[in-house]
Amino acid sequence: MFFDLTVTRDPLREGPLLLARAIRLRARHGGELRVSTGRVWLTQNGRWDDLVLSPGDRVRLTAGQDVVAEPWRAGNSARLTWCADQPLRPVDVLRAGLARALRGAARGVDAFGARLAAWARSAEASARRAQGSMACGESIASSGALQ
Repeated sequence: MFFDLTVTRDPLREGPLLLARAIRLRARHGGELRVSTGRVWLTQNGRWDDLVLSPGDRVRLTAGQDVVAEPWRAGNSARLTWCADQPLRPVDVLRAGLARALRGAARGVDAFGARLAAWARSAEASARRAQGSMACGESIASSGALQ
């Protein structure tokens, strides 16, 4: 799973992120990732050693840096907090809101298209059944009426 800390989250506020399984995080801007509760196993790109973080521990992330974070023990959860170095500009808030609205509209159009395709398949199957149940001499085309 890919999770962009400043695009997928609510851009109006920073705050907690519940960590119940391994997720990939990318910092769009530099900032600090803090552990609020639980223990976290953190793997950073470009480092050969992993980090095990406890509540209160912090890790600085640079813009574009990827990390994989997961709870230290399977079945447990942890809570992280993201604090960006620079506040979001109003245009970023607008862009994120527009992107969220367009994603929702695209999902709606996709669902509508799937329903139309199912309806078309059903109509086609009904037409095949109707055509297959006709006697050979009963159709208009075979009676010579269309000649």
